[in-house]
Amino acid sequence: MKSMHAVLLLGLLGSPGVSQTTDRDVPTANQMLTEAEATASSQHKNVMLIFSASWCASCHLQQIFLADPTIRPIFDKYFVKLVVVHGERLNDTRHQDTPGVDQLLDSLHDTNTSLPLTVILSNSGKLIVDSVRPVYGRRDIRANIGFPDGPNGTDWLFEMLRRGAPSLTSSETQIIHTWLL
Repeated sequence: MKSMHAVLLLGLLGSPGVSQTTDRDVPTANQMLTEAEATASSQHKNVMLIFSASWCASCHLQQIFLADPTIRPIFDKYFVKLVVVHGERLNDTRHQDTPGVDQLLDSLHDTNTSLPLTVILSNSGKLIVDSVRPVYGRRDIRANIGFPDGPNGTDWLFEMLRRGAPSLTSSETQIIHTWLL
């Protein structure tokens, strides 16, 4: 029971790479999403669903960004964040995928994308936008920005926020922009 409390606490903090136990009480990715949608609905927010992994350096950068004391209140104002673990190595006994994560990813997106993958959903589960942006000048190619590390990625992040948090203020936008510079 003590390890289950630790898993739940770390999951609430949005930490990637949380070790999943084989305990049957561990919620599936769909169960976690249903709970996040219910919370988002009661708080009049959208859901920010993040697919992450312990080995993913960009995932760790994204978590640092979202946990920063100047950034976290902004994202918490507009989103209920849910981090699910996907793509862990099969021989890694300390880190395992969130149960059912492959099915959830398959229902929302192409499973052959890079991490982190961020998906913004309405509180009823409708896809609003994801971190896979169109490649400008090409209709047939899209690329995941992961954690934005350049102008195209940053521009797409702000497009995601414009769609997923339409009441984001200009001062909040400036705080995010300054942090990313």
